[in-house]
Amino acid sequence: MAAISDLYEDAFIGAAPAGVIAGNKDEDFRKAIATGFARNREIGARQMEVAGLQADEIDAMHALVRVDWRATYDRDGRQMTIDFTNVYLTRLANGKCRVFGWITGDEEAELRKQGII
Repeated sequence: MAAISDLYEDAFIGAAPAGVIAGNKDEDFRKAIATGFARNREIGARQMEVAGLQADEIDAMHALVRVDWRATYDRDGRQMTIDFTNVYLTRLANGKCRVFGWITGDEEAELRKQGII
């Protein structure tokens, strides 16, 4: 989980249909990552891959990065894929690009629609 955590700034914001959060890259954040991974495995997730990526530079330090994800699930012995897009706000500092915000769609609704949950 450290490699994933390292992708984020020390403070961040996130927006989803459930609301907006502000958080810190702390032990609670690392636990939330682990919990999210465990839940995905529990509901049948087997693979997450980047299907597309578009970065739009805002200025020399910031970009808006649109990531098209493809998730593969094992459901009742058959594989299903679900595509979704997240948008990340990134900042380049000290030679590293890190996420300080993200916007997600209603992934839970799509999982329900596809019969995953």
